[in-house]
Amino acid sequence: GGTKITNFSLATSRPRLSEGRVLRDENGYRVMDTEWHRITCFNGLGKTVAEHCEKGMKVLVHGRIHYTKWIDSMGNDRYGCEIIAEKVDFLSRPKSAENENPELVDRDDEIPF
Repeated sequence: GGTKITNFSLATSRPRLSEGRVLRDENGYRVMDTEWHRITCFNGLGKTVAEHCEKGMKVLVHGRIHYTKWIDSMGNDRYGCEIIAEKVDFLSRPKSAENENPELVDRDDEIPF
């Protein structure tokens, strides 16, 4: 029907807890749990994401959760969940663009406070 649709996966990570405390590995690093989310963008937002987003970039997604149910080829009920994006903010630049314009590179790590 002419609607531009872009899908991508987004990972979110959080520290693994054990008895209310952050779990650490043998080297003292926090053990992280990662979840993957399916994101769907439509029309202009979908076009922008497809043109400017690359694997590994940090993004912030605002949207709504959409649940679906269908019957697979074996007759089993299947369920899915995705986030329908209403806004996507790019929090980092693509790796390929980081050396093109150094003054635009995210330097939050260098802030002294």
